[in-house]
Amino acid sequence: MGIKSGIVVLSAAALIAAGGIGSATAAKLISGQQIKDGSITSRDLSQGLNRKLQRANHSTGVSPQTGPRGPQGEQGPAGTAAYVGPHWSVVDRNVIGNGDSGLRAGPVVPPYGVGSLGLRTGSATDKAAFGNELDFRGRPLPTTVGYSLYTTGENAALAADNLPNISLEIDPTGPSTAGLDYASLVYDPTAVTPNAWTAQDASSAARWWLTGAAGSSTGCTLAHYCTLGEVRSALPQATLLTVTISKGRDRAFSGAVDGLRVDDQLFDFEPLGVLARAAD
Repeated sequence: MGIKSGIVVLSAAALIAAGGIGSATAAKLISGQQIKDGSITSRDLSQGLNRKLQRANHSTGVSPQTGPRGPQGEQGPAGTAAYVGPHWSVVDRNVIGNGDSGLRAGPVVPPYGVGSLGLRTGSATDKAAFGNELDFRGRPLPTTVGYSLYTTGENAALAADNLPNISLEIDPTGPSTAGLDYASLVYDPTAVTPNAWTAQDASSAARWWLTGAAGSSTGCTLAHYCTLGEVRSALPQATLLTVTISKGRDRAFSGAVDGLRVDDQLFDFEPLGVLARAAD
């Protein structure tokens, strides 16, 4: 009977030793044929017998072993990244065709942080626009404006000044007059070195022009550039509506802008938003 025989003999011995039954009765009761398989549990056995069974089981088993500890994984991010500068975005009403713009990393090492504003147009009919339509509304025309540009040899091969511009949408007569007048005050940059970041100061350069009736009345047109100071003198009541970086409709382009300065604020374009900081 194997282990069952051991259990029966030890159980009988335990009962006899305890004086519970006589030896003749015990011998009659412990016949193997009279014991139903599985009817005896550990609770029916003495403590001594249970200890013997446990030692017998342990002698035939294999002790578990702990394997070597694996390397510690990398620590996860401390928190969830959040977008900053929520009023900066694509200016959809000024986008045409396949013009595209968005915040990105690089290229190379931008002048501020790790990112920039990327702009791309695929043809002469495309236009890209990225800016802020809320935070500048009602301010007077700025006195200090500038930004940094990144272009490539492929862009320059089409034209030396194939670059993004600064476009200030303005109310030429200011809020004091009835209704809302409208014009775009545009800065056209001069050529920069390809495959490198170049800062450009637009504050005193005679590279500004106005659209519509404002251009005609001031003489500051695409055919005749003015300085920002001349525009301010000609339109003393003018106020800002939006500040935008745009590219097109003239040639295909793929490049970037960073560090847009408007008076005492500098706007750092980063992959997760536009950071406003005090200008130097």
